[in-house]
Amino acid sequence: MFATKFGAFNGSTWEGLCQQVFKRKYQAECYQQMHASPGDYGIEGYTVNTGWAFQCYCPEKHYERTELYEKQRDKITEDLRKLKDYQKELEARLGSTKLSRWVFVTPEIDRNALLQHAKTKEAEVRGWNLPFVTDDFTVLLHDGDHYLVEINEIRTASGEALVFDDSAPVLPVLTGAREQYEQNVHRKSGYRLADKVQKPDFQARVQQLSQRTIESFLEADGYFRRISSTSPTTYLKLVRLINEYEQSVIETSATWSGTAEELTTKVREGLAKLVSEDLSPEFDMANANKVARLMTARWLAVCELDYG
Repeated sequence: MFATKFGAFNGSTWEGLCQQVFKRKYQAECYQQMHASPGDYGIEGYTVNTGWAFQCYCPEKHYERTELYEKQRDKITEDLRKLKDYQKELEARLGSTKLSRWVFVTPEIDRNALLQHAKTKEAEVRGWNLPFVTDDFTVLLHDGDHYLVEINEIRTASGEALVFDDSAPVLPVLTGAREQYEQNVHRKSGYRLADKVQKPDFQARVQQLSQRTIESFLEADGYFRRISSTSPTTYLKLVRLINEYEQSVIETSATWSGTAEELTTKVREGLAKLVSEDLSPEFDMANANKVARLMTARWLAVCELDYG
């Protein structure tokens, strides 16, 4: 699955969303879906009245930026070639419609080189002098933002929450040294047990709490990766919720006047409640409590949760 600010998609689910968008946006232009049966002819739909053809593409997984560009570039090359390879089949299906635009629709584009490639292939298609292609045939690149209004309308109609993010939510990457994170946890464990400072086993208590918290911290990233790999859509919802809640953690830490342990408990229980309420039934109370335990440990280690 490929995570985007609109949700997690693979090729089939992205095409499914795009088909809903095209039928809504281009109804007046008489949009006609072209099913991939008995074959894929390089377009997944077209407008009868204006000759706009659409081809959707979403990668099946995340690629680094250069590899994503290469996948998109090769897909454009492959599908435009089909206009020539399947000339007779397309003529029979297009009837009197001539294609003036070929639109490549993908969730995100971040390389200008893809536009250069599109212009190169555009000139190549014009040179084929296909009878169903206009002289001013143009290749366009559209990302998901071109259809944001329609995507939100579709989400609203299906009862889904709207998303206004600029990019897909991610947990911040940890770049610090492990030793520093462990020192942070150990120091804060002492603050959390401040009411036990007179106890003869105080240092043992601090060491035990510190060790448990560090274990949760080290478990956190692997746990969230498993959620991402097994349920990408749920993962995006969860991370969006966590990232927003984190802002209140930072603010509350700066203004807190109670004890360190009271603040820690408030943060952990507040996140567990939020996850169980907003992400049910995917997260029951046990899963919500685990998310809260692991994220609280992470915030303690990286000092988003601090005691002044």
